[in-house]
Formats: sequence, C-alpha cells, structure tokens
Amino acid sequence: MTAQTQKELANGALWFQPGEDIPNVPKKLFALQNLCTDCKICEVACSLIHAPDGELNPVWARLRIEPLPQVATRVNKDGFGFMVAICHHCANPPPCAQVCPTDAFYYDPVTYAAIIDQNKCIQCMECVPACPFDTVYVAPTGEVLKCDLCGGDPACVKACATRPDKLNMGKQYPRLPVLFYEEKAAFSAILRRSPEAKDEVGLMEALLKQGKVSSAA
Repeated sequence: MTAQTQKELANGALWFQPGEDIPNVPKKLFALQNLCTDCKICEVACSLIHAPDGELNPVWARLRIEPLPQVATRVNKDGFGFMVAICHHCANPPPCAQVCPTDAFYYDPVTYAAIIDQNKCIQCMECVPACPFDTVYVAPTGEVLKCDLCGGDPACVKACATRPDKLNMGKQYPRLPVLFYEEKAAFSAILRRSPEAKDEVGLMEALLKQGKVSSAA
C-alpha cells in the first residue's frame, strides 16, 4: 500500500458492532452556498491541518470549492457562482462506512463523525461512489480522504473569511462567513437573519469622511 501522508484528527476511536445503534453527529458543517467567492482558503487550511509535513496544497483537502455555472448568486448576478462541497455526516452509519469491506470506519467519541482508519483501509474505493454527495476524495497517493471535523474544531470554519463590504455595490447581503460548524437549528436561525443595511463606500470616500485627506488629494 502507498505510504500514508495524511493524519486523522479525532478525540479517540469508538468501534461499534454490527446492529448497534450509533449516535448521529450533533454538529455539522454548513455553508452559505451563494456567498462563496472561490478564495479556496478553506481548502488550504484543511490541507495544512491534516498534512504531517505541513504541505499547503488543496489536492489534500477534504472539502472542495466547485463552480456553479449559470446559477445566479448574491456574489455574481451574472450567473456564475461557487459552492462548497462538504461532507454531510449522514445519519450513522453513513453510506460510505456501510460499504467498507474491511470495517475501516470508526467514530469520534466527541463529534461522532465517521473516520477512516488508514491502517485498515485497503484503498478499494468502494466508499467513494457510495457517498451520495461526492465528498469522499482520493489523494494523489491513492489515500481516501473524508472530513473528520478536525475533532470538533474545523480548520476550514476558522479560516473562512467574512464577506467583504465591496462585494456587491449598493446591495444588502449578510456580512457573514460561508462556513459554519453548528447544530442544524442554530444554522437555521443564521439563515433567517436579515441582510445588514450598510453603505458601500470606497477607500477615498471613507478617508474624506474621516478627514484623513483633503478633497484636493
């Protein structure tokens, strides 16, 4: 087998016997899909936190930014936007774990995320097509990559930037990051927030208002 280059982040390992009830993941990753600007900082952060050698390379990330052509978004009214393809942490056991012939999936005792034991994985790739959301990825080395929620402190969420004020001229929209690590009810409350009313001003206009420059400048 190819030498493993990534590490799983977990608070321990819970193994369940066939037929046992497995608690579902209480907090999951959610995304405001229509505000993604394709900066890919989430992919970079994910690759950094999981790579033992600290390689900053999105090919090792466990989430992906994908284009949505011909779909108008709040980011681009002309019909080109981006979505974050993230693991949905399906009800346990998830489809990816159910098809694994070597029972290589275990569960984090804190997050209850299904995690791949790379020592038991034989890289048969059965879990890749089994994922209904296409979020089980394959590294260049053949290693199977799946979101482990970083043990309950997702690096992608911490890295995701708040949307800039100048993103859409003269239009109100949520000044929020794209990624959230929340319980479903909490994220639903975030979605119900009203857009912030905020004047869009340029740098020179802002400096003029603050008296930092004169109109002659």
